[in-house]
Amino acid sequence: MRTEWSMDADWRFFRGDMETAWESGFDDSGWEVVHLPHTVRVEPAHCSGGVNYQGAAWYRRHFYAPRESDGKKLFLHFEGAKHTTEVWVNGQRLGIHYGGYLPFTFDITDCVHADGKTDNIVAVKLDNSDMPDVPPGRPQSELDFCYFGGLYRHVWLLETDKLHMTDAIHADKVAGGGLFVTYPSVSEEEAVVDVAAHVQNEYATGAECKVRARLIDDSGVTISREDSIPLAIPPHGDATFRLQLVIDSPRLWHPDHPHLYKLETEIWQDDALVDKTVTGIGIRRFRFDPQEGFFLNGNHLKVNGANRHQEYVYVGDALPDSLHRRDAIKLKQAGFNFIRLGHYPQSEAFMQACNELGLMCVVPVPGWQWFRDNGTFRSRSYQDVRDMVRKDRNHPCVIFWEPILNETNYDEDYARTTYAIVHEEYPGDQCYAACDISRPAWESYDIVYAHHNLSVPAHKVSFKREFGDNYREQFGPQKTQNRCSRGDRDFYNGGEAAMLRSAMERLDYIDSHFGTAELAGFALWTGIDHNRGYMDNIAATGVLDLYRLPKFSYYMYSSQRQPAALSQATAVSSSGPLVFIASYWRVDGSETRDIIVFSNCDEIELTLNGRLLGRKRPERTYSGVPHPPFLFKDIAFEPGELAARGWIEGEYAASHKVRTARKPHRLRLEADHCGIDLIADGSDLIMVHVYVEDEHGTNVTDAYPSIAFRIEGPGRIVDDGDPRTGANPVTAEAGAGGVLVQATQEPGQITLHASSKGLESAVIRLASLPDRKQHIPGLHQHPPKGIIKYEADVTHKPVTYNLREFNLAFGKRVTASSEQSEYPASAITDSSLISSWRAAQGANTPQWLILDLDGDYDLTGCKIWWESDHTTYGYRVEVSQDGSEWVTMLEKEGTGQDIKPDALTASLVRYIRITVTAVSNGLPAIYLLGIYGMKAGTAR
Repeated sequence: MRTEWSMDADWRFFRGDMETAWESGFDDSGWEVVHLPHTVRVEPAHCSGGVNYQGAAWYRRHFYAPRESDGKKLFLHFEGAKHTTEVWVNGQRLGIHYGGYLPFTFDITDCVHADGKTDNIVAVKLDNSDMPDVPPGRPQSELDFCYFGGLYRHVWLLETDKLHMTDAIHADKVAGGGLFVTYPSVSEEEAVVDVAAHVQNEYATGAECKVRARLIDDSGVTISREDSIPLAIPPHGDATFRLQLVIDSPRLWHPDHPHLYKLETEIWQDDALVDKTVTGIGIRRFRFDPQEGFFLNGNHLKVNGANRHQEYVYVGDALPDSLHRRDAIKLKQAGFNFIRLGHYPQSEAFMQACNELGLMCVVPVPGWQWFRDNGTFRSRSYQDVRDMVRKDRNHPCVIFWEPILNETNYDEDYARTTYAIVHEEYPGDQCYAACDISRPAWESYDIVYAHHNLSVPAHKVSFKREFGDNYREQFGPQKTQNRCSRGDRDFYNGGEAAMLRSAMERLDYIDSHFGTAELAGFALWTGIDHNRGYMDNIAATGVLDLYRLPKFSYYMYSSQRQPAALSQATAVSSSGPLVFIASYWRVDGSETRDIIVFSNCDEIELTLNGRLLGRKRPERTYSGVPHPPFLFKDIAFEPGELAARGWIEGEYAASHKVRTARKPHRLRLEADHCGIDLIADGSDLIMVHVYVEDEHGTNVTDAYPSIAFRIEGPGRIVDDGDPRTGANPVTAEAGAGGVLVQATQEPGQITLHASSKGLESAVIRLASLPDRKQHIPGLHQHPPKGIIKYEADVTHKPVTYNLREFNLAFGKRVTASSEQSEYPASAITDSSLISSWRAAQGANTPQWLILDLDGDYDLTGCKIWWESDHTTYGYRVEVSQDGSEWVTMLEKEGTGQDIKPDALTASLVRYIRITVTAVSNGLPAIYLLGIYGMKAGTAR
């Protein structure tokens, strides 16, 4: 029979290269002891700009193979590793796998000592360096996400009989290998399930066997069973068995009711059970129509989704299953029914969560704005396309495939080949492949990505793969807030006003999308904020931030769900109806304000300090979205409690209230469980959110204190106390933040304390439960004494130039040759990308600003955030120590689309003069000035 052992526990790990670490006799006792999933290095929360580790790393695993395994097949299965993976077992090199996002398997039968006492050793060398011929291939310094590294997904040791069902990727057969389940006929009355099972005979003699398929419902009852006819398989041969199950009155898979069945597939030989697999399946059929959009099980359904990168704060891509599932839960709660897995296949845990929660998916091949016109890159990318289909073809959540390299200038041969591969690997009418409309051979594809406002021919299915983002915001200030933070102190402007504007702008998008019948679906960029390599600020595009704290857009999207669907999905949401007041109701200097309430209720009643302000139905200006917002205009501000109550069909359904916050008084901790237990396996993680509150328990959203954490019991704070990562202590953003807690291998009660100067501390208790996985035994691994310092980390490159705390200009005095009262010179040092300096009306160039650093500094660079993207500004930068003698550092032109700061080197500088020498249109105008360097005489 088949046995699967987890190989996740007790790996030896070394960051850097080691020449002989593959040898069995190599002494690894000085290496760290780690547990999988494991990141090659814990990184800062904001690790954009290429600061994450890239290079070699080694892992070694000691294990005993049971005596009962002798004479059986043994396979080592990796769910994923970054980016090249070279593997040895007991000193024997098994091979190398190229690519970090797809699983791979090695047959280790002939190099393992299966006697229950010999120390077998798996040695793994990883390398996540830039590799142009390994898709995605683009150098991280030019990449819109990060190449994190490590053994970041599970590793399994699989034992089977020599007569066994294969792994689809390892078997490497077109539209074959492993188990392949399809649904040729589906209705509410009857469904037909086709099962193809590939069986390998590795005995030296022939074997006759049959395959039995059994479908079991969620109550444990077998509702259908079929046996194949027996087949004789020659020695070292294989065969594919095909069976058909018929189910009366099936429970169909749908995002609102994601019913799953358990498919047991067994191999029988001479009345003996020799192998068995268990697979969760969902019965459904779908089609895309060019004029009417998407249909699931015969019913029209608008696909409303988001993109997701698999990254999590601090640990990169090394998420345990619990964090993958929590992400899926949060995205489902946000109102999405679809996830684009941008830009690569994602973990088995996330796919299973999508199956169970009802999140449809498109699976893309690894790729991002990079194509190498050579045989190596092509062949590896083609294999990626095959392997992604083989990996995810049985997941009911997958409704189409993306076999093209994202936003890439590949050639027509590549486009036609990848399209053909997808349909070869998944024959029939349930396979759809998508392509950007602007790319070669797009006419051949089943679904066309209709981005950039390009029209799609009437005979083609259209889909928006990314919307609701303005990528140009990273090049300079824009008149939009699609990218915004929860707080107002990051690179992208944020806070209450920015989040509301972002939510309303995205509401305009989806109102149009829902109202366009021929548009099959759309996916927001992105569901969750993420880091990236080519800019030193995060992509603040999510409805959730890095810590999985929601922005206002989260509630806008969630309000689009039908209350009935919400109430049915008890595993996803605690209640159906939603009411959310998109305001902090705090003092901001305005006497009145408009109040937006997001809700899926029929009517909303608004009260202030108990007084009724009005009762309204949704805004009629929105005709596409299922649930338009509620608008209460010109509400006079009065400190206190603003409350909204919602009704559905005349009955009270839900409420929400906000209260004017007073000064910070205390901290509060809240574990982000999402109904999932913390498991004591050494790698499981849970985010604990911390909130700054006033004495009445109101979140103080303009508080940014430093918060320190202390832990007791069988748990650890991820990268506790390391100033490089800043994981503890943390600085709250807009009155909230988070700390990542990891369980040890000992179950029990974990106590977490939070403290901050001048505030009442907080405490929370967490329980970690015993690990029930079946682990392969091995020699006990004792951790080394002390902390290991890696030579590979010496060249750490800090991110500085866009963070406010590194901007020497912030808060400093500035004067100008002229200014307008509404646009003063002081605006360029206030850290806000809303306020700006403008020269006086009618002023001619040149116009100048002089910044006083109030001390002597050695400078390394400056950045000017010009007000207009479409204006060219000629400018000169000069420096001085005394304010009278000036040295010109640079003279050039710029626009609001400039990305990088200007590099300059100057010592003993107190004054900086920016002179605008010419303007192509309008007045000289600057949002913000950044000056970078350090105090003169500071040791580097």
